[in-house]
Amino acid sequence: MEPNSGIVTRFLLLPAAFFSVVCTSPAQTPFSGHCSVTSVPVQVRAEGVAERLGDILIQCSGANPGMVLTANLTVYLPVNVTNRVDTNNLTRDAVVAVDYGSGFVPTGVGGQVTNQMIAFNGINVTAPASGTVNLRISNIRANVNQLGLFAPQPVTASLASTLPVNQAQLVVGYPQVSLQATLYSTGITCAGSPVPQNIDLPSLFAARTAFASTRVTEGFASAFEARVAGADSGTRFVVKYSGFPAGTHLYIPDMVAGSDALVPTAGGDLGFPQAVGRYVPGSGSLLLVRVAGADSTGAGGIPVYPPPGSGPVALSSVSEVALANGSGYAVYEVADANPAVQETAQFPTFIALSKVTAPAIAQEAISLAPVSSAPAASTTAAVPRFAAVAPPSDCNALGDCDAGYFPKLIVDATPILLTATGSTMTTAPGYIPIHNGGGGLMAWSVTISYQQGSGWLTVDYASGVNNGSVRVWSQSQNLPAGTYHATITIDAGAAGSQSIPISLRVEAPPPPPPPPPPVVPVVTVTKVVNAATFEATPVVSGSISTVLGSNLAGKSVAVTFDGIAASLLYTSATQINLQVPDGLGSKPTTTMVVTVDGTGSTPMTVPLSPAWPAIFAHGVLNQDNSENTSSSAAAAESVLQIFATGIPQGVGVAVQIGDRANLAPLYAGPAPTFPGLQQVNVAVPDGLASGAAQLVICAAAVAQQYCSAGYTLAIR
Repeated sequence: MEPNSGIVTRFLLLPAAFFSVVCTSPAQTPFSGHCSVTSVPVQVRAEGVAERLGDILIQCSGANPGMVLTANLTVYLPVNVTNRVDTNNLTRDAVVAVDYGSGFVPTGVGGQVTNQMIAFNGINVTAPASGTVNLRISNIRANVNQLGLFAPQPVTASLASTLPVNQAQLVVGYPQVSLQATLYSTGITCAGSPVPQNIDLPSLFAARTAFASTRVTEGFASAFEARVAGADSGTRFVVKYSGFPAGTHLYIPDMVAGSDALVPTAGGDLGFPQAVGRYVPGSGSLLLVRVAGADSTGAGGIPVYPPPGSGPVALSSVSEVALANGSGYAVYEVADANPAVQETAQFPTFIALSKVTAPAIAQEAISLAPVSSAPAASTTAAVPRFAAVAPPSDCNALGDCDAGYFPKLIVDATPILLTATGSTMTTAPGYIPIHNGGGGLMAWSVTISYQQGSGWLTVDYASGVNNGSVRVWSQSQNLPAGTYHATITIDAGAAGSQSIPISLRVEAPPPPPPPPPPVVPVVTVTKVVNAATFEATPVVSGSISTVLGSNLAGKSVAVTFDGIAASLLYTSATQINLQVPDGLGSKPTTTMVVTVDGTGSTPMTVPLSPAWPAIFAHGVLNQDNSENTSSSAAAAESVLQIFATGIPQGVGVAVQIGDRANLAPLYAGPAPTFPGLQQVNVAVPDGLASGAAQLVICAAAVAQQYCSAGYTLAIR
C-alpha cells in the first residue's frame, strides 16, 4: 500500500463523533452553521526536510453571538511533520490563529506531533456578533523530500475537525527542485597561480590568481529565503572542496551580490563581466554572506553581514578556506532576496598555488544546507534543513547551455570493426579521438557495455581531461568463433556523452599443423615498416626500421641490405628492430635478406629514400622532460625535445609548429646512447594560440624535402 493511501483510509474510517460539535454550555443552542475550508498552497523545496507548508483557512458562519465553540483540529500529511518539538512532542512553531473581524490572533494552543500527524486540541472560540469565525492553521513544517526529488506529487493535507467542514482534502504545497548550480573551472598551468600581497577581491583579480566559479540559481522565485521568524537561518549552501595538492590556499568572497544587485559579483567566465559586487542594503536584491564557524553540515556559525547604511557597499573582502589534507568547506547564507524574482548568484573560489609539481584534479560539490539526516520532528535539528542532494545544472534555467564557456564533448562516433583469428587480433586497434569543443575543463570517462560475452575489450585510457584519445584492443582468447557486439561510451557529464558501436569478428583458428618434417624452418619476411609509426615506408640509411615475419629468431641472426650488414637492436621470432646500414647510396630500392642460423629469407626489394622523418609516439618531451600532453602542455619559448628516425646526419632540418614554418632547430642529430634514433630540439615560438597544434619535421636531402606526418602538440 502506498503511504498516501494509508493516510486517506485512516481519515475515512474515523468515527462519526469526530465531526460532532462540542459546546461548552449545554444550555446553549448547538452550532448549526457550516464551515468552509480552503488552503493557500505554496511552492516548497523538494530537497527540504523542514519546509513550511501553505496555510489552511476555516471560515465558520451561522454561530449564535457569544457562543463558545470548542474545536479539535488534526492535520494528516503524506510525509513526516518536522516542526521543532519539546520532549513531549509538542510544538509551538505551528500556530492556530482566530480572526473575529479585526485580524488573526494566535490561540496559544500547541500542536501535538506524531509522525505524519499534528493535532490541535481544545481550541475555544467565542462567536462575535456577526456569527462568523475564521481560523487559520499556519507554519506546519514537513519533510517534503520524502516525496522524491524530481516531479514529486503535491503535498496534500487531510483535515479532521470537530467542526462541520465542507471538505477535508487540501493541497498545501507544490514541491519543486529549488537549487540549480554550475561548477566551472579552466584549470591551473604548471607555472602555478600567484597570490597578491593584499588579499581582497580586486587584488586577486588584478594578480590573475586562478579561480573556479560557482553559480547557484533558484529553481523557482522565493526558493532562496532570508531568515524568517521561527527559523535558525536563511537558506544556506555548503560548498565542499577536495583533492587539492599540498601548499594550496583557497580564498572566497565574504559577501556575494546576486544577479539583481547594483553590481553582481562575477569572475567574468559565466556570462557576467568580471566585477566586485556592489549591494544596496535593504534593496531586496539577492545577497549571500559567508557563515563563519559553521560546521561541515552547514549548521551553526555567525553570518558575516555588510556594514549598516543606506548607500551601496562594495563587497571586496575575502576569507581563506581552511584545508586539511587537501579538503575543506565553506558555508554561505542568503541574507537578502526578492521572493518575486528567480535569482542567481556566482562567485569565484581563488586557488593560490606557487607551483604545480604533479597533475591533480581537485573537486568541488555544493548542496543546500544545513544538511541533515533527521527525517522527523526533532527537539534539536536545524530549521530549515535539507537532504544531501546534488543540484542539477542551471544552464537550462539561464538559457546558456550552448554558451562557448561551457565544455562540449566532440567524439568521432564512427563504428569500429575489429577482427581476430583465435586469440590473435588481426586488425589495428580501434581509435576514438576526444575533443573539448568549448571552454573550461572537461573530465571524461570510458565505460564498456557488452551485448554478447564480457571482458573481450580493453582500452588504453579509462578517463581523461579535455582533448585526448582512446585506443581499443580485442581480447579474444576465450571466445569461440562468431561476431560479438559492444558499446563504448565516452561520458563527459554535462558536456555530453557519446556511444560508439564496437564489433569483433572472431574466426576459428586453423587446426594445429601436423608435426613438422625434419627440415630447416623457412625464414619468412612479411613486411618492413617504419619503427616509429609501424607504417610501410621507405627505409633510410642509418635510421631504425622494423622487420616483421616468422622464424626470425635463432642462435645466429643477420640482416643485410645489398650485402651490407645492419646493426640489430632487437630480435624475436616475429620481429627484428635494426639500424639500416650507411653506404647504401642514392638508389631508389635496396635488397634485404634475413639469415637465421645459416638459412636466408627470400630476398625482398625494399624502397630506399635519402630521408623519411617519422616521430615516435609519445616521443615529444617538454623542457622539463615531461611528455607533452594535453595536461602537460608546452609554454611559449620553451624547448621541445623531439625523438624521431629517418633523418640522416648532415641534411637540413626544419620544423613547423602550427602555422609557424621553417623553424630552425637548436639541435638536430643523433640521440645519445641509442643507435639510429635522432633528436631534434626546437623552441616553441611565441604567440601561438593555446591548445592543439600540429608538429611536422622536414629534412632536405638530394634537392628534395621530406616531411613527417603531423604530430599533435599541446601548447599553452
